[in-house]
Amino acid sequence: MKPGKIAIAVLLAASALPALSSAQDADTVADLRCVAVGLHLGEAPDSHQKSTGTLLVLYYMGRLDGRAPHLEIQKAVAAQIDTMSEADFRSEATRCSAELSQKGAQIKELVEQMQKHFK
Repeated sequence: MKPGKIAIAVLLAASALPALSSAQDADTVADLRCVAVGLHLGEAPDSHQKSTGTLLVLYYMGRLDGRAPHLEIQKAVAAQIDTMSEADFRSEATRCSAELSQKGAQIKELVEQMQKHFK
């Protein structure tokens, strides 16, 4: 490969890194907001909301730990809570709950498929 083409390839690869980092940051922020929603629901008097909140916290904390194990989650969640309005909490609750329900359906299907291995 010619030196000019190598330089262009390096520049193109380097320009893609911020987009990848930005996507990871967006995923991290989205998951942090779901943890915030879960904590908020955990304070609700309704037991169904409390259990949903607990599941949200567990699921999204696991995602965060897998993606960014050294993230200071308490500070990061607090920072998100400080920026969220009640409307944000409602819309994020809808999004986060839908994602969690989808994962629940995948787990249910997995259990059904794997039951034959445990008989």
